[in-house]
Amino acid sequence: MSSPLMKDGLGPVAVDRLAGALAAGDPDFPVARFRRAALKGLDALELKERVNHLIAVMDAHLPGSYAAALAVVKKAGRHFPAAGPNDPLGGFAAWPLIDWVPTRGLGSPAASLEALRRLTTLFSAEFAVRPFILDDPAAVVARMHGWTTDRNEHVRRLVSEGTRPRLPWGVRLPVFVEDPGPVLDLLDELKDDPSEYVRRSVANNLNDIAKDHPDLAAHTGRRWLKGAGVERRRLVGHGLRTLVKNGHPTALDALGFVTDPKVEATLDLDPATLPIGGALNLTVGLRSRSRKAQRLVVDYAVHHLRANGKTSAKVFKIRVLELAAGERVVLAKKHSFAPRSVRRYYAGVQEIELLVGGRSLARRRFELTD
Repeated sequence: MSSPLMKDGLGPVAVDRLAGALAAGDPDFPVARFRRAALKGLDALELKERVNHLIAVMDAHLPGSYAAALAVVKKAGRHFPAAGPNDPLGGFAAWPLIDWVPTRGLGSPAASLEALRRLTTLFSAEFAVRPFILDDPAAVVARMHGWTTDRNEHVRRLVSEGTRPRLPWGVRLPVFVEDPGPVLDLLDELKDDPSEYVRRSVANNLNDIAKDHPDLAAHTGRRWLKGAGVERRRLVGHGLRTLVKNGHPTALDALGFVTDPKVEATLDLDPATLPIGGALNLTVGLRSRSRKAQRLVVDYAVHHLRANGKTSAKVFKIRVLELAAGERVVLAKKHSFAPRSVRRYYAGVQEIELLVGGRSLARRRFELTD
């Protein structure tokens, strides 16, 4: 049986769950009319289109006063049925409920943000909070400082995830792309959070910041590593992952990798020609030319051919290793070219590039065929 698509999380079952919760929030809520309008044309829509459609239908059936409508939404949140363990997309039903808030609530930020603090436990308000940040970043950041010590991990994660400058699927936050200082102040308060769920989000935010401010992110990581335990070291490693792949010297040094690897390297590909959907075997040989041990990060970049004939590189990890003085090692990696929803492959000659500490040590061509 094939896995459900993400948009299936906002199908008829989700509409029924949403309608039931809204009816629990308001006994006079027109469930039948809401359900008919919600299901009309739903099957033809993709995920975000379904979210927007259900928000619009909700808004049309909620009270005209924002205060009255928000009261219904908050009560609905308290009565929202929890998703079962065998229902991985069950939480999606609450997405329109949460993202409705900024459509009407920007003029009432205090009440709206408090509602998002409560509703985020149902799914995540990381998208819904961003219009409020765009409207008044200083005020939202000030409120979020209080959320960093909330008892609920979902609220604390809303701080780190909602302020990501380049959150996937989310509206970009230019104010934090330009100046991530206020975000780093929040992340400082969360870097030792007891929840791995939150710490992972903190790392992803730091990685976002690294894309626009690599030196600042690297020095932040170095600062966080002082006196760090295992969990914080893991957080920093994940947060600086893009800088490590790019060979940023401060990031490499902070994490204990050599910044000037002294190695001889070979790269072999098998087969040299393969069909789209096949797999390529990479064999990497490394020989130390140093008199002391070297901690190395070994990656490879696939220079994918695009529809316009140009290439774009995507970096993948092989492994991290400690190479003793004079030591030789052989590493193997299999790379699949099976079609994926996030990447389309095109036939033609392309390249694999071997990266050690972010430095290019070998390149080999291969050909994908239809």
